[in-house]
Amino acid sequence: MGNQEQSQQTIQKLMRSGVELFSRHGYSNTSIEQIVKHAGYSKGGFYAHFPSKEEFLLKIIKDGIDFYFDDLKSALEQKDRNLLENFQDYSLRLVNEAYEQGASLLLIQGCLNSNELPRVKERLVTQMEEWRQFLTHFFQVMKDEGIVGSPLEARTLATASMALFNGINLQHFVDERIQLEEMLTVILELLQIKKTES
Repeated sequence: MGNQEQSQQTIQKLMRSGVELFSRHGYSNTSIEQIVKHAGYSKGGFYAHFPSKEEFLLKIIKDGIDFYFDDLKSALEQKDRNLLENFQDYSLRLVNEAYEQGASLLLIQGCLNSNELPRVKERLVTQMEEWRQFLTHFFQVMKDEGIVGSPLEARTLATASMALFNGINLQHFVDERIQLEEMLTVILELLQIKKTES
C-alpha cells in the first residue's frame, strides 16, 4: 500500500470514528484523544491530517454533502440529460447517504455549536452559501427549461429546499417515524414540477 493510499485510509478511519463519537456524545463532549483511541491511532496521526478538531468536523460535513453537488454538476453537463430524474435520484441518495454517514447530524451539531466556535460558524456560512448558489443555478436551469413551475425565485427555492433538508433530518433524528424520503415529495411540491405530455 502506497503512502497516499495509507494516508487516505487513515483519514477515512478517523472520520468514521469522529462521526460515531460525535453522534453518540456530541461534538463538545468528544475529544481528539477519544477519536484517535477509538480509531486506533495516535494524536500525531490526527494532526498529520487535520489542523484542529474544528477543521475535522468541517471536513466530515463537507465531504458528506459535497458529493450531491458534484452529481448535480455532472447532470448539467450531460448531453442527453433528464434534470428532473437526475434531481430526484441524486436527492434521494443525498438524504439517505448523508444521514447514514452522519454528515446531516454533524451539520446540525456544527450549527448548534457555531456560536462557541467562530471559525466553524464562518466556514459553515461560506459553505452553505456555496451550496445555495449552486442549487439556485440548478433550479434556474430547471425553470428555464420549463420543468419548474413555481413563481418563486430560484434562490428562494434553494433556500427553502435547504431548510427542508435540515428540518426533516432533525425531525427524523428525534422521531424515526418521520421518513427522510418525505423531503423529496415536499421539495417537488414546492418546485411545482410541470407535467410533460408524452
